[in-house]
Amino acid sequence: MPPPPKRRATGPDPLPGQRARGALLGLAVGNALAVPTAGRPFFAPAFPELAVGPYQGLHGGGPHELRKGQVSEPTQLAVALALSVRDLKRYDAGDALRRYRAWQSHAFAVSDPMREVLEECEAAPANVAKDAGKRVWQKHFRRVANAGALPRVVPLGVVLARDPFAVAQATMEDTALTHFDPRSQLASAGLCAAIAKAVTGGPTLKAADLLPAAETGISLAGAALARQEKDFIQEVARASALLREDLALAAQDDPQLYGPELHLHRPGNNAVRAAFRLAFWELLHVPTPEGALLDVIHRGGDTEVHAAVTGALVGAFHGEGALPEEWRQKVLLALQPFNPMQKGTALWEVYHPRHLLLLAPG
Repeated sequence: MPPPPKRRATGPDPLPGQRARGALLGLAVGNALAVPTAGRPFFAPAFPELAVGPYQGLHGGGPHELRKGQVSEPTQLAVALALSVRDLKRYDAGDALRRYRAWQSHAFAVSDPMREVLEECEAAPANVAKDAGKRVWQKHFRRVANAGALPRVVPLGVVLARDPFAVAQATMEDTALTHFDPRSQLASAGLCAAIAKAVTGGPTLKAADLLPAAETGISLAGAALARQEKDFIQEVARASALLREDLALAAQDDPQLYGPELHLHRPGNNAVRAAFRLAFWELLHVPTPEGALLDVIHRGGDTEVHAAVTGALVGAFHGEGALPEEWRQKVLLALQPFNPMQKGTALWEVYHPRHLLLLAPG
């Protein structure tokens, strides 16, 4: 009887690398895809029918006349965070904030919530700059839950994927720097917990498995935040309940994103919940990243944020290869200097999405 064949060494499981790169590239691709539709109140059919429209690929344009594949604030700040984590080999809130502040001088556009926090940082002594997000939230009577930090923290879900407590703590800390509202902090923790589950979930992972992972992330962050901020325990409890409701509605055919309480075109004080709920609906109801992103950008509203968050989530689940190759290549090559000996602008040298891939295996 012949001896059994020797098992060939196959190396590390390719799935974590594919899904990590899918999350990071999905973030950038979604952001770039949405550039021409951002802020526009598109007519869209009621869920679950998918929205269709003229933008079937990367077009660039928008109010700042961006090139095809060029990204904006959501991805640029995620790159700043990724470079901080890479350089320090850990998350450090002070270093991250320093890089966000440095980014402002190179940005062609800064969202109003981000500008307000950065101005608060400038006006405050250096030793309390990290509390600027909290002060701004309190100035707005603890009502505003913006979504701007939600795409930014995606790299933390990738690099800390095997440590749920570290994911919860780091995403809370980073979100609080600029978007202190507990709804924003817990949404970031839930999103990154789902991305971490996707990256580590193995070949039998199902899209529905990311819902309990997100709930666990919300629970871990909620418990930690309640211990840290005893004055805001009621807000933390309310935020946890609302985000669990968002996950439950994301599982329904109609996520109620065109209703009186929450509307994609008029999210008001609940912008983070709109982005969070929409991303999970797309994950659960649309079979491909391409279909999910095309639906998001043709629903209007803050599509740059919505598509960046959705792209990260569906990219993490489906993997890099499920994102259209043309989209990936245009994003990775956008702004590249024509002369290889010529140095590019800071948007190429520092804040370019190709740097995100430094956090993911090939």
